[in-house]
Amino acid sequence: MQNKTSKSLFGVDLNQYRANADFKILATKCDFIFLRSSGSGTGKFKVDTKFLELAKKCRDYGIPSSAYHFAVPSADLSTADSQCDDFINILQEGYGKGDYGELFPVVDVEVPLDKSISTDNLLDWVDRFRKRFESKTRRRLMIYTGSFFIDMYNNFKHSKKGYILSDMPLWIAMYSDIPANPPFPNDGGGWTRWRVWQFSEKGDVAGIDLPVDVNWGPDHIDLLRMPKPVSNVRATIHGGMAKVTWNKSTDIDLNGYNLFVNKEYVTTLDKNAVSYTIDLSKVPRLKAGMEVVVGIESFDLDGEFSKRVEVRAGTREDEMEREDTIEREDIIEREDTIEREDIIEREDEMEFQEFRYDSVSEETFFIRYPKGWRI
Repeated sequence: MQNKTSKSLFGVDLNQYRANADFKILATKCDFIFLRSSGSGTGKFKVDTKFLELAKKCRDYGIPSSAYHFAVPSADLSTADSQCDDFINILQEGYGKGDYGELFPVVDVEVPLDKSISTDNLLDWVDRFRKRFESKTRRRLMIYTGSFFIDMYNNFKHSKKGYILSDMPLWIAMYSDIPANPPFPNDGGGWTRWRVWQFSEKGDVAGIDLPVDVNWGPDHIDLLRMPKPVSNVRATIHGGMAKVTWNKSTDIDLNGYNLFVNKEYVTTLDKNAVSYTIDLSKVPRLKAGMEVVVGIESFDLDGEFSKRVEVRAGTREDEMEREDTIEREDIIEREDTIEREDIIEREDEMEFQEFRYDSVSEETFFIRYPKGWRI
């Protein structure tokens, strides 16, 4: 894997045992913070006693954060479901409904150390946990594990499925201050790059009074956090079309945008788009008089989505009334045309015509005889 660079971000991870921190100082020292939200090491789900307080302080001081769950994989794969659901719930207690922190949420995998389950079992358990989490939250899940643990479990290679976890962002623990270890992490588990590298558990950081786990991050915070919400979104309706404009996202790993009308998916656009016109007649379940709300979200190369921004564009009522008027006029015009065509058709059926003079009334009459008439 790669070594750190001169631009690598710096961060710490905190828990109830290292919660005595001065956040005013930390805000000047740390680019990011990971918190322990919970763990299942005791055999049941347990919330870190300082998580809610620490999550609030990170927000108050503007330090990007998220949290990890200390997972306990087992032969019973259904335990992945219960641990995952409890993790989702406690994250929302810390960050708000539908909010899981700015950074990648993390599943911490470093047990069982006694190899009481097989490699395939361990990997299937973690894969089940992450798929459930991502399906329920629309967030990508990062994995935390140690180089030694990857080695212990057959280089995290499934006997039938291969490196099934290698597409997860990796937070790797490998302490370079231990003499026997390499200067930076080796490739392993199908990974050739880390997103976060925990390089020591004995960090001395101003603002924290105990040795703390310290980490190198990527060269830019955008590679660790969810995309920022799209800004300056505007939408107007004209002629049955909704015109949407926005400012291009500044995220360095931006990959594109998704557009919605009244929460119905409309289209996906590339990263260079800054406007789009939506044909409202093609939006499912959009009826006359309904309010039109346009939503937009950006997404990055990791498949992380920003929070969706929604703006009111107006209603289709006026447009629909104009369309109804045009339609009624079209119907009247078609009826007039049919009537004229019918008259002409009837006239075409006449075969004879003549003028006759009535000597009594002294008037002249024009007479047409229908087809088949014979004198």
